[in-house]
Amino acid sequence: MPHKHFDERLAGLEQRLLGMSHKVETMVDESVSMAMGKGERTIDEIYAADGEVDAEEVGVEEECIELFALHQPMASDLRLLVTVLKVNTDLERIGDHAVNIAEAAVRLRESNERPPRPPELDEMSRIARAMLRRALDALVHRSAEEADAVMKEDDRVDRLHESVFRIMLTHMLEGSLSACLQVILISRNIERIADLATNISEDVIFMVRGTTVRHGGPEAAESSA
Repeated sequence: MPHKHFDERLAGLEQRLLGMSHKVETMVDESVSMAMGKGERTIDEIYAADGEVDAEEVGVEEECIELFALHQPMASDLRLLVTVLKVNTDLERIGDHAVNIAEAAVRLRESNERPPRPPELDEMSRIARAMLRRALDALVHRSAEEADAVMKEDDRVDRLHESVFRIMLTHMLEGSLSACLQVILISRNIERIADLATNISEDVIFMVRGTTVRHGGPEAAESSA
């Protein structure tokens, strides 16, 4: 009976994490839409969603700690709990980056400067959001193969961010300093979301295979081959 109770609580914990991931993914979509001059969400709605994510992050962490203390899980259950704890933190950080994007979008909208938006920004936002969605799918499916595929996309986002940065520096020389800085901030936060999607994918691989691939771990080269 104790183990059955543990399994039920663990399943409930996974459901809480999935609910949190859906809210964070929605925040990212809405914030990026604001940055692209679209969407109907306000910054106050983004703040409210972030507050809910912050509260849930604390709740999931407390539940994980209690399950560690009471049940001392082993093997696959231990890896699952560690993964939930780490993904929980990554999701909260992604929510923070979504807030940063929304705030920069508001400042950009209120600015008198109108530098052209680089097409690279649209492309990197599309890739980063797809990475997040696929990383969360990999978590649901417990699929290391899906997680591998996500990790291979991170370099593309990094290159696009560098391109946006260079383009905006050029426009800064033409006098659009403040607005260009906001575009760079949006790009930087999108790039960080892609990094955190990569982190989630690495955590999924650890959960499924029991192997650490962070920082060039033993399977990193194989995954990117």
